[in-house]
Amino acid sequence: MTHRGFTSRRMAISFGLAMGAAAVAAAIRAPATTGAVPALDLSQVFRPQAGNWSLDQHADVFVRPVDPRARVYGVYDQVLERIYVGSDGSQLMLCVAYGGRQTDGLHVHRPENCYRGAGFEVSGLTRTHLRLAGHSVPASQLHARRPGRPEPITYWTIFGDQVENDPGEVNWLKIRAGWRGQILDGMLVRISSLDPDTRRAHALHARFADALVQAIDPRYRSRVIGA
Repeated sequence: MTHRGFTSRRMAISFGLAMGAAAVAAAIRAPATTGAVPALDLSQVFRPQAGNWSLDQHADVFVRPVDPRARVYGVYDQVLERIYVGSDGSQLMLCVAYGGRQTDGLHVHRPENCYRGAGFEVSGLTRTHLRLAGHSVPASQLHARRPGRPEPITYWTIFGDQVENDPGEVNWLKIRAGWRGQILDGMLVRISSLDPDTRRAHALHARFADALVQAIDPRYRSRVIGA
């Protein structure tokens, strides 16, 4: 092959790769439609009673925003924050954040990043699986700490109808949805507690998460733990 032929071929390959990258970027950034799923009302999906845990009526419990047309932090459509108390007196904090359009500028904020940004020391990030209502659900566990506040955390994220906690795989989910002309909705379910014993706390989180999901109307469970 002549030098000119080699150069032309290399340019053609480079041009093809560039066009492919542009097409992928366009698919991610400007999908034509949203997924065909109805919006969720988090206060209706997540029940005030979950097994042996019940909503703490004396805690500062609320769902944001009050105005459904607004967005929380410019990202989410809804954020639900609750404290549940177990029959043994244990307290667990639940935070659920939901966004109807998971584009590049609208993404689920992962606790390992948010807590670190809030001044916590974050350690022990582990990918695991939880058994929720009979299903194996990918989840993440970590430990956030700052003086006087040890906070073990368990969370999982849902995009469309699939639970996926690996950031790289999440990007592929968005790419595949983009090729279909869709924008995935997204949800983050986070459970945490104040406990210096991380292993004990994570075991408690798992039991509570199972009770929480079992209390959800079966019509909505796939929106919380995937299809």
